[in-house]
Amino acid sequence: MKPVERFFRKYFLSMVGIIVLFLLLNVVLFFSVLIWAWQTSETPELSMSEICDRITLDGTGHLTAAGVLAEMLEEHHAWAMVLDDTGTVIFQSKLPEELPRRYTAADVAKFSRWYLGDYPVYVQEHPQGLLVVGGEKGSQAKYYFSVSESYARKLLVGLAAVFLTNIIVVVLLIWKNTRHVEKAVTPILRGIETVSSGQPVSLPEKGELAEINRQLNKAGAFIAKKDSARADWISGVSHDVRTPLSVILGFAGQLEDDQTLPISAREQASYIRRQGEKLRSLISDLNLTSRLEYSMQPLRMEKVYFVELARQVVCEFLDGGLDAQYQIVFDSSQESETVSIMGDEALLKRALYNLIQNSVIHNPKGCVISVSVARNETGITTMVSDDGIGVSAEKLEKLRATAHHLESTDERLNLRHGLGVLLVRQIVEAHHGIMEIESAPQKGYQTVLVFPGGEP
Repeated sequence: MKPVERFFRKYFLSMVGIIVLFLLLNVVLFFSVLIWAWQTSETPELSMSEICDRITLDGTGHLTAAGVLAEMLEEHHAWAMVLDDTGTVIFQSKLPEELPRRYTAADVAKFSRWYLGDYPVYVQEHPQGLLVVGGEKGSQAKYYFSVSESYARKLLVGLAAVFLTNIIVVVLLIWKNTRHVEKAVTPILRGIETVSSGQPVSLPEKGELAEINRQLNKAGAFIAKKDSARADWISGVSHDVRTPLSVILGFAGQLEDDQTLPISAREQASYIRRQGEKLRSLISDLNLTSRLEYSMQPLRMEKVYFVELARQVVCEFLDGGLDAQYQIVFDSSQESETVSIMGDEALLKRALYNLIQNSVIHNPKGCVISVSVARNETGITTMVSDDGIGVSAEKLEKLRATAHHLESTDERLNLRHGLGVLLVRQIVEAHHGIMEIESAPQKGYQTVLVFPGGEP
């Protein structure tokens, strides 16, 4: 999944999550309000059964209130009465004066579930008749609903359908809004990716984000112009320096071989030649890395046997007059001898050459350089290491970074090492490989190159 698609997928899912969280929050708040209202409201705490038990017959056959019934009713602003089978009040406590003392069956049917006058009442069977307990006016809200089971079932189904419809509509609106934002922002994000890769970008300068597109086009054009100017400058310098440098190397070589000159003069000529060769190598690397960066170096892909290629590079160093203080050890596994990959042989040789050359240049007192080739599960691995002085953690971090070392203006930075590593990295990435660097002060320097493929 591309980063842009992944971004908008997360955006859409986050919006859906917000809606779900919103609904859950509302459910929690709804029940919280119910609990709060229930706990903070004045609810009747009188027990009908307790009142019923306190109203008993005395020795004369009349009903009387045992215990503190009157105080209980007074505390809750309530009253109580008992009706016999004829509807006559045969017991009363705190009964309001405006209420009748005799009731018909119709009256009892009316107030048994609702109100007696404006008093909310509750009824319960008593051994001597019907117990009626009333509360204070306006203290209770009593409602009675009676609907058919079919109507209630359809009502619940309808409410659920409305709820789900609302959820679907909200999700569709979020999706539509996300698509609208994605349509406007996707070209910008892809344009940024294009600019970051060094490619030219051309976005339509219209719509709500036209100004951003316009600025991004300007930035892309500026970067392209800057990169083109730098590439032209590097190419021009390389071309202009090559001829005078060849003359310097030619005359230095002649002076070095002139036996009529004093030894000191020939040594100076030899030193000039070696430094000139380093300069020529640096210019070559500079030109090559510039061409790779701007995709001006076409790869000549062919079948390359990596073990044989590594042997050739090592032999060229050994046959090229390598100082005795440097040793090169080569090793390859048996299964890698016949393994080949598709690549540009010249560039791959240059990568190995640069790695070995770096070990030579940065260890002036000598070191042992090890070159090994082995086959792995995904392709072929080449390791170039030395037991020299290594680099600091800060320098290692800079070498591992993918930033362009050519842009550094820090004079203290060893550009030759950084450029060599940059060139190797570019060659490896051009072959879809991986490069890893390990080093520590006084513990050597190691570079591992992993290339995919590896066909026998």
